[in-house]
Amino acid sequence: MSCTFADGDSGRREPATARQFDLLVSEQNGYYYHPFLRQEPAGPQDQSYALRTLAELGRDPRTGMAAPRVASFRREALEASPLWGREWLVPLWRTGAREALGAGDAAEVNRLRAAGGWYVDPALGDDGDPARLGATWAALEVLDALGRLPELPAADRSATVSWLRATAGRVHGRLDLAGALASSLRLLGEPVPARLTGIPAPRTDDFADLTSGARAVRLADTYSWVLVQEAAGKRPAVDRRVWEPVLRDGAATLPHDQLHDLVHVLRAAGSPVAVFAPVLERLDGERLDDGTVRDPGAYLGSPDASLFVQRLRALAGWSREDPALLTALEREESSGEASEEGPERLNRAALRTVTGGGAADGAARTLCADPRVLPATVTEQNTTQWQRTTLTCADAGVSTGVPAIGSWPADTPDRVVAAATVVVGLADSGRRDAVPSWIDAATLKRWALHPDRFTSVYGYTLVARAYALLGGRLDAALREALGRGVTPYGGCPGLPGLYRVGGGDEACDLKTTWGVWTLDRQLDGAMGWLPAGATENGK
Repeated sequence: MSCTFADGDSGRREPATARQFDLLVSEQNGYYYHPFLRQEPAGPQDQSYALRTLAELGRDPRTGMAAPRVASFRREALEASPLWGREWLVPLWRTGAREALGAGDAAEVNRLRAAGGWYVDPALGDDGDPARLGATWAALEVLDALGRLPELPAADRSATVSWLRATAGRVHGRLDLAGALASSLRLLGEPVPARLTGIPAPRTDDFADLTSGARAVRLADTYSWVLVQEAAGKRPAVDRRVWEPVLRDGAATLPHDQLHDLVHVLRAAGSPVAVFAPVLERLDGERLDDGTVRDPGAYLGSPDASLFVQRLRALAGWSREDPALLTALEREESSGEASEEGPERLNRAALRTVTGGGAADGAARTLCADPRVLPATVTEQNTTQWQRTTLTCADAGVSTGVPAIGSWPADTPDRVVAAATVVVGLADSGRRDAVPSWIDAATLKRWALHPDRFTSVYGYTLVARAYALLGGRLDAALREALGRGVTPYGGCPGLPGLYRVGGGDEACDLKTTWGVWTLDRQLDGAMGWLPAGATENGK
């Protein structure tokens, strides 16, 4: 049993090495997402819950987030909510990101205090008990974390306590309100009224029959009930026989807030340490180098990233049949929200062709003939746009003509990459014979032997690939250079077959991997960068 459910297996049968792409399926829209997103931490709210969960499980998490990123997190949190945003930042502050909260935050929190004793969060408004209780709980949590709660003037403290006690009579069994109220009283060192502790625990006998949404509500209510009991100094009597299977089944997929609440409930109920092993496995696996936690569920996939996945599958000789991907494409196009910009429309047309095995449609042919989409003249400045669009047209099944190609001196790394991009683009569109004479193998070799001159692995692979396309040989010197310039960048967490950007950027990248695999394909697998078996089976 679980509170939320993930989509099932698409039915594809692939080698184990091909299944690594499953990590890149976006829970948001079903497309594949670019793997560099996996180096992005979860947002402030999810980060808060993840770090709290680790702390509850005895991990004592430490973070070393760079100051600019902390500032960005703080800005995002406070834009969402001046009170709850600061409450989300507390775990970051406690685990080492001291810039997350400062001396002025207590004053800002107290500035949001109303004369009646409650706090007002502009994001929630001041309309009734739910908003006031939520804001007050968040405010007291922040003041407590900063050690400023004892400084609350006696009159202000008394007013807050009086208001909370009066509000207790209006809860009427609302467990979310009871939990916020009881937690606020606990922070102020006040007893919890019997009318709150006497609210019965949420039932569990019907849990198996509930919908996914109703299960989430039941978990939230149970968490709130546990908070009430804990605030009153009581050990909550929770039915572990129901909730432990929920954790077991949902540890890998539950949203961070639900995961935190469920862990808290079961710890309060006395579940053994072994029950939480899947949670630690997930969170430890999602930790980034700076100690923060990523959130793959928040990553947005795209037709562009999905096209690169399909290109990599083709290079490795794996099937591109992917019904789930076609469903994601159809869902976006039927939503009315799909971009109508030419490059995005062409990406979708190409993705439909390579995934569904269909022929090029009229829209793709029109787009590939539009100079605003596919430049008719190639310059040093637009080589990347032209090459990428040419490749997408080829994926869409559309033949393209030879553009007018300018010339420039191949005397800097960027200019050499631009020249190599022309060669690669012509080869990928079946016009290898149209390479201009000013681009020659001898010039490219002088650069291909020095990978350290390039700022990215992808740029370097373009140069090496162009050299090979123009007849360059894989001699001992080039093999050694390729070994230095590419091999050390192979492998990413959870994605062992993919390659990193390079040049100081450790992010994993589909485009870079495509460049590496394509180069190795041209070299008949001599460098061993392609997945096992791809040399014989790839196309």
